[in-house]
Amino acid sequence: MDKSGSVGNVAKNIVAAADHPPVREVEYGCEHVQDFMGQGSSATDSLTNAYISVQNTLSKPLETQVTKDPKDPKKIPMTTLRPTYMCLQCSTISSLDDRDAHSSKTRHQLSIESRSGCLWCGLCEDFVYDPAFERIRTDQAGPANHKKRKLNAIYPTGEEDKFVLPNSNALSCQAGSPRGIYNMGQTCYLSVILQAMIHNPMMRNYFLSSRHDSTECEIENCVACALTISFSDVLATEKLDGHGPVDLLYRSWKHAPMLAGYAQQDAHEYFQSLLDHLHISSGCGVAKDQKSCNCLYHQIFYGKLKSTVTCLSCKNVTVVEDPIVDLSLDLRQQAKRRKLTPKSGGTGNKGTVDENAPLELSQCLKNFTTPEKLTGDAYTCRSRECGDTPQKARKHLTIKKLPPALCIQLKRYEHQKTSQKLDSKLNFPLQLDMLPYTTRAHRTKKKNLPPGTDPIDFDPNGPTPLSARSPGWYDLSTIVVHVGKIDAGHYICYCRRDDSWFKFDDSKVTLATEAQVLGVDAYLLFYVARSLGGGAEQKVEEKKKGAEAGEDGGAEGEEEQ
Repeated sequence: MDKSGSVGNVAKNIVAAADHPPVREVEYGCEHVQDFMGQGSSATDSLTNAYISVQNTLSKPLETQVTKDPKDPKKIPMTTLRPTYMCLQCSTISSLDDRDAHSSKTRHQLSIESRSGCLWCGLCEDFVYDPAFERIRTDQAGPANHKKRKLNAIYPTGEEDKFVLPNSNALSCQAGSPRGIYNMGQTCYLSVILQAMIHNPMMRNYFLSSRHDSTECEIENCVACALTISFSDVLATEKLDGHGPVDLLYRSWKHAPMLAGYAQQDAHEYFQSLLDHLHISSGCGVAKDQKSCNCLYHQIFYGKLKSTVTCLSCKNVTVVEDPIVDLSLDLRQQAKRRKLTPKSGGTGNKGTVDENAPLELSQCLKNFTTPEKLTGDAYTCRSRECGDTPQKARKHLTIKKLPPALCIQLKRYEHQKTSQKLDSKLNFPLQLDMLPYTTRAHRTKKKNLPPGTDPIDFDPNGPTPLSARSPGWYDLSTIVVHVGKIDAGHYICYCRRDDSWFKFDDSKVTLATEAQVLGVDAYLLFYVARSLGGGAEQKVEEKKKGAEAGEDGGAEGEEEQ
């Protein structure tokens, strides 16, 4: 597309055969060439003769190139081995640096690059392909030069025209287009998690670059091999129909027999099970909860949660760090703890609870990392002073290490005497800053903030800058939604592809707006780090060199958060 908007003009010059789709072949590659040809037979002959003359010159053995400008005799010719540009509308030969200046000065936009013989259009600001000139070039050039442009192979001649052209259509660039996944009998839980994996850029790059070689894998029922098949079929083939992940379903059933059959399953449980099986398929031989695991799935999905428990009697502090693959937020607990808000249109009394007020994800995360008191029934202090006796304590959870891909589960199922689904509305952002909920942020802010100030009492829409390089910023990539009742429901998901959102309902794919996405009752939220930052990629490479180096690199990375 040129600056004058050539796409609209090119669309008018599509050749269509009778009873065939209109996408066939372009009559000419550049509309500016056609505009020049349309000025009359003299202009057409002049341009054609100039093109033939230049191509004849280029068919001779390679010689040094000499620039010349007949309209500026004072300009000193320059001898060069670099390609020059020969104007088709005058006899000027320009260097690369002078080419655009000549076009602006004389409005001569068409020239030929001396090394390859390709046609340059100054208005398109690119090399262009014109079928008429290409036929002249191949006729004038020697046999060796016919291999320079493979595009002439799509223009058959003679008897082939009668068969090829009426029965052929130009291939569309549809490889990697959004594709749905067939429901193979209550398998919507697998479909949404597979879509989340496909729309994770780190997983996509890994499997499309053949990092897992299925031909050499010796692991029985390897789940990574099944994912390789699904990624290749969905993203690397020109198909528009749904994908049937038969291999992934079968191998998931073999690894987790409780998933086998056609009963409804929980998408969150399958996500955790899939990561466990991918860890096993990596063949690293390390337990999944060990720090020294270097497998890809630990590097992408695993974070670390720090729990600090302080005894209120003896001030003994117990610190435990646990690996996590997601954050689970209890919506019922968050609803109880949310601040009282006045009813809309009411009297404005602060003591009135607005039951319809939606929860906020930022507030849920803040409550999750806010210290809570433990009673003696929930904590036993094992210090010498307390001697294994029940004591009151304060528990504080913070995120010690943020994963590059963050999954947040919103607990909507309650299983007590009876099972029920919670339909509480929750607002979530398209961009999420996780830095305020990390261990480092709490430690730093406690030192700098005035006494009595909550270290994460901030406004997510306030003055906090949205820095593209901030290590704590995440972009929403996938939302998993459960529709229906707890015992008779269905999973769908919304995934972001570039700047567009798509709704995936099994094999049905539809375009969605941001308003629709932000209005759903989410069950799982998948966020992807905007930037690894802090040398994270380098740390990954260092981890692969050995467990010892990996431990040091990991500790350094965790300290940053």
